[in-house]
Amino acid sequence: MGIRGTDWLIIGAAWFVGTFGSGWLLARLYKRLHPELSFYKLWAFWSTILSAVVTLLFALGVATL
Repeated sequence: MGIRGTDWLIIGAAWFVGTFGSGWLLARLYKRLHPELSFYKLWAFWSTILSAVVTLLFALGVATL
């Protein structure tokens, strides 16, 4: 009983929304500390960092299966 294709779509959608949503929140908080920085660049930076962490954790989880 493995994970079906639709399950992977749900996991991917949750991953996408969680990463960009968290990146948006961190960018807003960091923008308040440093108003001279670009919000969109901060959002891209934090989303990339979070995506890399989630990818690493996901890969470690798959490797242990």
